[in-house]
Amino acid sequence: MRRALLLICFIAWHIPCLRAQYSFHVLEDTARTLTAQQALDMYKNGGFSRLESAYLNPGFTTSVFWIAVPVQDTAAAKDLVLLADNAHINHLEWYALKDSLRLLSVTGDFHPFRQRPLVHNTFAFPLDEGAQLYLLKADKHHESIQAPLIVRSRSQLQEQQAGEALVNGILTGIVLLIVLFGTFLFTTTGDKVYGWYALYVCSVLLWIWANKGLGFHYLWPDSYFFASRSRPVFVLANLVLSLQFLKGFTGIGKSHWMYTPFAVFQAIWLIMLGATLWPVDYTRFAQASFYLQKSLPLFSLLVIGFITAGLIAQAVKGNRPAIIYLAGTSVFITCIMLENLYHLGKIKLPEFFAHFGMFTGVVLEMIIITFGLAARFNAYRKEKEAMLLAMNTQQKALTDTIVTVEENERKALADRLHDEIGSMLSLASLQLSAVQENPLGSETKLQHAGNLLKDISTTVRNISHQLTPVAIEKYGLLHAIEDMVQLANASGKIHIELVLVGFSGGNEYPRNFQHTLYRIVQELLQNILRHAGASHALIQLIEHEDACSIIVEDNGKGMENGATAPGFLRSIHSKVSYLEGILQIESEPNQGTMVNIDLPLPRKN
Repeated sequence: MRRALLLICFIAWHIPCLRAQYSFHVLEDTARTLTAQQALDMYKNGGFSRLESAYLNPGFTTSVFWIAVPVQDTAAAKDLVLLADNAHINHLEWYALKDSLRLLSVTGDFHPFRQRPLVHNTFAFPLDEGAQLYLLKADKHHESIQAPLIVRSRSQLQEQQAGEALVNGILTGIVLLIVLFGTFLFTTTGDKVYGWYALYVCSVLLWIWANKGLGFHYLWPDSYFFASRSRPVFVLANLVLSLQFLKGFTGIGKSHWMYTPFAVFQAIWLIMLGATLWPVDYTRFAQASFYLQKSLPLFSLLVIGFITAGLIAQAVKGNRPAIIYLAGTSVFITCIMLENLYHLGKIKLPEFFAHFGMFTGVVLEMIIITFGLAARFNAYRKEKEAMLLAMNTQQKALTDTIVTVEENERKALADRLHDEIGSMLSLASLQLSAVQENPLGSETKLQHAGNLLKDISTTVRNISHQLTPVAIEKYGLLHAIEDMVQLANASGKIHIELVLVGFSGGNEYPRNFQHTLYRIVQELLQNILRHAGASHALIQLIEHEDACSIIVEDNGKGMENGATAPGFLRSIHSKVSYLEGILQIESEPNQGTMVNIDLPLPRKN
C-alpha cells in the first residue's frame, strides 16, 4: 500500500524541486582550454550568462560548458544535492569555493560508476556547508549534451530514487514478460516472427536501460568502452531487429516493393553498428564520430517517415498486421521523433516525460503488438486443427479405399476360384467318375484328369503368389519381380524390359514395405496387360540413398488425361499414399503412358 501511494504521488507531482531558490549561470568554452580558476575569474568578471530555464541543452556541440551555482544560504546547503539529470555526460568536474576553489569530485561516462559522489543513475553532487559558489564542468564535446539542472534535498532525492526504482521495476517486468511470451511462441510454433519479436523487445529494453543509466549502474559499471557506446549500439540493434520483425509480421517478402528499401536501411544501420563497436578510442576520431552521431537521428527520422508511409499504404489495403503494428508503434514513433529532436537540441521535454515517457510508450506499443501476435498464434492453432482434421479425413478416405480394394481383390479371387478351379475340379471329377463307371479307355480319361490336376496346381500356385509373394521370403524382392516379369513375357504377347538397381541386400527392409512395393509393380504390370494394348514396356526399380523410384513406361493406347488417374489405378494411388510417396502419370492418347513413383525408404531391419 505504501509503495502504491508513493507511485501515485511520484507520477502526479514528480517530487517538487528547489529550482526557484537557485540560479544557474553558464559559460561556453569553445576552445576547451579553460581551467577551473580561469572559469572562476570569468564568472567574477561577468563572463557567464544566466541560464534562464535551468536546462543546459545546446544539442550537438564541440564545446565544453562551465556552470556556476551561487549559494545565498550557505548554512542550509549542507542537506542539498545538485542533479545534472542526464546519465550520459562523458566528463564532469565538481568544484566548491570557500576560502579557495577546490575540486570535490570527478565523474562521468569516461570513469567507473563507483567514482560518482552519490549512487544515482544520473549525476548527483552534494553541496557543502559554507561554500559560496559551485562550478560544474560538463564535457561532452563532439556529441549531443543535455543536462536539466535540479537542486533537491537529500530526502527528496531518496523519494525520487524510490519512486523511479518502483516505476522502472514495474515497466521492466512487463517488458520481460512480453519477451518470455515471444520466446514461448517461437519455441512452440517454430515461427521466426516470434523469435525476432522477442529479440526486438529485448533490444528495446536494453536501450531504455542504457538511456536511463540503469545499464551503467547494474550491468557494465566498470566499462569505459561500452558505457559511452551503449545507447547507439542498442538503438541501432533495435532498428535492425524492428525491420526484421516487421517484414515477417506484415508479410513483406522478397517480391514486395518495401523489401529492398528495408534491406538497404538494415545494411546502413549494421555498418553504423560495426563502426560504433570498432575497438578504438573514438575520441581520436572526434569529428568523424560527431558526424556519425549527428547523422543517425536524421537518417532514423527519414526512415521512420518512410516506414510510416508504407504501413499506412498497407493498412489502407486491409493488411491487418500492418494496422496492428501501426497502431502499436504510433505512440512509440512519436516518442522516437521527440527523442531525436531532443538530442538535436531542437525541443525541451517535461521532466516526467524525459524520465518515463519513452518507457511507457514502449510498453504500450509492446502490449498492442503482443495482442496482434496472440491473434496470429490463435489463427495458427486453428490452422493446425483444420490441417489435422483434413489429414484425418484424408486418412479415412485412404483407409476406405484400401478396404474397398481389398474387398474387390477378395471378390476377384473368389470368382477365380469358383470359375477356374471349380470348373476344372468338376471336369476332373467327371473324368474319374467315368473311369469308375466304364473302365474301358480309362488310361486316356486318367491322363485327362491328371492334366486337369496339374493345371489346378499351377493355377493355385499363381493365385497363392498373388496373395502372398512367397518368392520374396525365399529369394528376395528382386527375384520375385524377375519371376513375375518372366511369366508375363512367356505369353509372347508383349516384351517387357526390366531394370533393377539396388535392393541387393536381401530382406533388409520391413516385410510390409517389400510386399507393398511388389504389389505396386504387379498392379502396374497387370494394368499394362489388361488395358494398355502395348507391345513393349519398360519397368525400372531403382534404390537411392533414402528413397526408391518405380518408373513404368509402355507404348500402348494411353489415356485421355494423364494427370487424372482412371479407376483401375486407384488401388496404386492408395498404396503410394500409404507409403507416403508421390505418384505422377504422363499419358496422351495413342502415345503410351509413363508412371513415375517416388517412395521414401523405411529404416532397414
